[in-house]
Amino acid sequence: MTAHVVVITGGAGEIGRALASAYVADGSAVHLVDRDVAVLSIAASLGAVGHVVDLTDADAVAELDAIGRVDVLVTAVGTWPLLSFDDLTPAIWSQQIDINLNSTYFAVHSLRAGLREARGSVVSIASAVALKGHPQMLSYAAAKAGVIGLVKALALALGPDSVRVNAVAPGLVSTPGQQELWGSDGAAAFRATRALDQDISTADVVAAVRFLASGAAASVTGQTLVVDGGTVMH
Repeated sequence: MTAHVVVITGGAGEIGRALASAYVADGSAVHLVDRDVAVLSIAASLGAVGHVVDLTDADAVAELDAIGRVDVLVTAVGTWPLLSFDDLTPAIWSQQIDINLNSTYFAVHSLRAGLREARGSVVSIASAVALKGHPQMLSYAAAKAGVIGLVKALALALGPDSVRVNAVAPGLVSTPGQQELWGSDGAAAFRATRALDQDISTADVVAAVRFLASGAAASVTGQTLVVDGGTVMH
């Protein structure tokens, strides 16, 4: 299925940009949403429409309803600090829940009329960390586990309107940003836990999202597709 209207939150990120590029190439009208003002230039360079929105602000996100019909909504917000349990303050915890979990709910809730009109599809980017855990990513793991639970509940809530809701849970994706964060040793340690001895690319994540959003997955809802090279089961 080639979507008419695609909305991507976290659109200034590496996965968001890659998704936008793929959907624009299909002829879709793509809306990129991010709190980073850079989303405007990123969107313009791709032939998309950019929206600068604080996705943790429910009132600000509600204004996205003006987009109207939405065939595909991808919630791709994801950020985290690497902190030990002792260093994870309540303030940082709350901030991470806002960014990684609440923003997902706000986006789906605000665009629900457009999704119902289109009998559309929601795909949320979760994380393999939500399934496996990580001692320095407690708030991120908890928030993304919340996304997985939210996806199941939304699938039941929106199913009567023929709106499907699924998630993709990537492992460590080989991007410049991730390489900078983890370094070569950290990336190698992640790779060593995989059943498949290969990197996970942005294209792998894009393909999974596009499958779940497409007619090929017309009977799939409430599911989480793990794209981690076999780390979770290893």
